[in-house]
Amino acid sequence: MSRALILLILGAAIVCLETISASAQCVPNTNFTGAGIYPDTLPDATAGAAYDQDVTFVMLTDTLGLTIYDYTITNISGLPIGLNWQCNNFQNGCTYDPAVSIYGCVKISGTPIVPGTFTFTVTVIADVQLAGLQTINFDRPLTVLPANVSNPGFAMTNNVGCSPLTVSFSNNNPGQSAYAWDFGNGLQSNVENPPAQTYATPGTYIVTQTVTPNVVPDFYLTNITVTGIPNNYGAPLDDPDPYFLLYDPAGTQVYDSRPALNGVFPPYSWNTPNILLANGNYTAHVWDEDGGLFGADDDLGVITFQGHGNSGTASGNVGGASGTLVVNYTIFQTPVVPLVATDTIIVYATPSAPNINSNGPTVICEGESLDLIASDSTNNVQWYESGSLLVGANNAVYTPTASGSYSVIVTTPQGCTSGSASTNVTINPVPTKPTFFINGNTFTTGVSGLSLQWYLNGNPIPGATSSSFTAQIGGTYVLCGTDANGCTNCSDSLAFSGVGLAENPHFPFSIYPNPNNGTFNIQPMDPRKVGVFDFTITDMTGRMIYDEKSIYGNRAIHLDNIISGAYQLIIQHNGLQSVSKLVVTKY
Repeated sequence: MSRALILLILGAAIVCLETISASAQCVPNTNFTGAGIYPDTLPDATAGAAYDQDVTFVMLTDTLGLTIYDYTITNISGLPIGLNWQCNNFQNGCTYDPAVSIYGCVKISGTPIVPGTFTFTVTVIADVQLAGLQTINFDRPLTVLPANVSNPGFAMTNNVGCSPLTVSFSNNNPGQSAYAWDFGNGLQSNVENPPAQTYATPGTYIVTQTVTPNVVPDFYLTNITVTGIPNNYGAPLDDPDPYFLLYDPAGTQVYDSRPALNGVFPPYSWNTPNILLANGNYTAHVWDEDGGLFGADDDLGVITFQGHGNSGTASGNVGGASGTLVVNYTIFQTPVVPLVATDTIIVYATPSAPNINSNGPTVICEGESLDLIASDSTNNVQWYESGSLLVGANNAVYTPTASGSYSVIVTTPQGCTSGSASTNVTINPVPTKPTFFINGNTFTTGVSGLSLQWYLNGNPIPGATSSSFTAQIGGTYVLCGTDANGCTNCSDSLAFSGVGLAENPHFPFSIYPNPNNGTFNIQPMDPRKVGVFDFTITDMTGRMIYDEKSIYGNRAIHLDNIISGAYQLIIQHNGLQSVSKLVVTKY
């Protein structure tokens, strides 16, 4: 069964999504009856907020008459940091038999940490009649929205994330008298709605908002102190007996300090009972209390002060009297309590962009090994090919098996990612395995378009680069062809003894004629060989028929009493030997 067909089968059968109430284990939604995706996109999550979604899938039992025996969810990779998954029959290894039930489900839950758009991959293995096990990967999107953190003073959007992190602020107390913002990064602002801040350095930042409320404080008169009076109290015959009367801006008396002080001279002080003052001019009239022989009370003068003002000193005069009335008044203003709110921004470190190195050229031939190596092996690693996630490719070293554009993304435990530049890999196919045919001691190939090289016993034969080659000695022969990309393929090896060829290259020689009637010639092939050599002929059981020591050179041998059969001619010298097959045929 083709992969395209399997994709069609499983594309209709995997992942039907619906939000249902959270529970310890997902529950399939049996309202769906047709195999398909309902829908294929998970609802958005929010960073820092709990997430709980059930994923229901409806399975096919067969297709085109072929039975689907079971489905197994082997992995869901690429979920945002903080989210996990669990199938409803994890005790059975997440394997589902559609003949028993067409329903299954997976719960995706947890608390995502970092906002962003993620693509997670569902890996499913289907056991299909005749086709066997088929592994299919499905990519699904999931968006994690920035957290919107709020307190009584202000709200923040995107307050937790990876550097550089841009955080926006929203004031919850509009229209107040004054604002002071401290963003924890060395910057401040006094506007009602401050601009967004970018935090480039990882760390924890405390944001403080100080608001001065738009309220009117209360003003209270708490003390009147007379420090000087005119001599209108009947001096020098009498001592002053002071008291004062307080009048509001409308002229209404609001306080009387009597009983008067008896026969005292300034300074004298009255603590008033926290008199609430209006916004206007108040009048304090100071008198000397008299009676009996001294007649009516004596006027010591009048001073005025602003009710919604500060403490101060005022003075007044009385006509016909010497001296001046001097009064200190104390006004308490209730403080306007600022509203202070704080919150926290957490910025995680973004890893440096990884580099991709290799253990060799990135243009290779099929069958050769190439490792791509990510420079960052301390964080989580994920390899991609042309932007597509490579399931299971999570090691720092990846061995590509096909040509493509490879990249890697590293992710910290906090979910911060960084990606590499792409590295192009080319894996060229090897040429077709060459073949050749044998005519006597000559090998000939019909291969064209390749650079040829003949080999003997694993070593290239110098100059043997044409389409034919005549063997001079016995041994193992191979023909290799190399194409324009430098890719090589070699023929099957041939153990060749030939006709009259030595089977070992130590002392190359030829025998002619071969077969013969017992009379033949030995012709050495390497004139550089000198010395005394041992020439031995044995039958195939190892029994010696002929043995002679002689100088290495052309020799004629006559074996009159030898019978027809196969023999071995062995030439030995200094522990080395060459062997050739000898065939004797008596007429």
